[in-house]
Amino acid sequence: MRGTTMTTAVVLAALLAVFQPASAFISTVPCVRPRTAPACMASSSSSSSDGDKTRVRLPIGRISSLDRSKIATDEDSQFYAAPRLVTHADDKWIGQLTALYRERIPPNAVVLDIMGSHVSHLPVDVAYSRVDVHGLNEAELLQNPVVKSTGGACFKHDFNGDPALPFVEQDSCYDAVLCCLGVQYLEEPEMVFAEVGRVLKTSGTVIVSFSSNLFYEKALSGWIDRGMKGRSRLVKDYLRAAGGFEDIEELGSGVMGTMMSLLPGNAAGDPFGAVVARRSRVD
Repeated sequence: MRGTTMTTAVVLAALLAVFQPASAFISTVPCVRPRTAPACMASSSSSSSDGDKTRVRLPIGRISSLDRSKIATDEDSQFYAAPRLVTHADDKWIGQLTALYRERIPPNAVVLDIMGSHVSHLPVDVAYSRVDVHGLNEAELLQNPVVKSTGGACFKHDFNGDPALPFVEQDSCYDAVLCCLGVQYLEEPEMVFAEVGRVLKTSGTVIVSFSSNLFYEKALSGWIDRGMKGRSRLVKDYLRAAGGFEDIEELGSGVMGTMMSLLPGNAAGDPFGAVVARRSRVD
């Protein structure tokens, strides 16, 4: 699934603003669904042409200095074909993320977890109206307990083949969008987060979390080359280039986290990083 669709290529070519940084089995369905057992649905490619059901929201710019090359050039659908029913960070890191979710996501929220897996790390004692999950492995997504308990849906869609959210037809329908330990693999993150802005309600929250753990062969070279602080700044720049976000915060261990992660045997644990922002009232 390397590259983007022809439609996306035309969209990118049409972007006139070049953003200068500061340093992924469905026909398109509505956002609101009845509470039924989750079914993993594969999306069709999105399009911005007139008459299409899903309107693609474009970013206001694109980071020109980011090295988007990768070591592995095989399609993501092949790389993620086998389920990995494991967590990709240690318990301390997960605890910090769950605490952040508890603080920033209100009870009864409608939540979308993009680039997700068999677990969303949401606090188990908080009731949510519905949690939907997106990813690339059906077996993983169908195991997610909060999706099942809230009657949510799971969506199988390749963001690097089509950096949009065609599986969410309705605009402004989520209170929060989460991206846990996946942002490093996005080839067109500005496009993806512009679409996140489309599906978020006004003043809705996006939380992007990351650590030093990753599949190096699938991460952008420009991500690998940065430390934790540089990655926080990069995600902040993604959201700024996407447009439509405000109150962007960088949270986590920063430079110290990068240094501690170099200790033998990962003695300090996985460094925690997150960027949080709100959907602005105007684009």
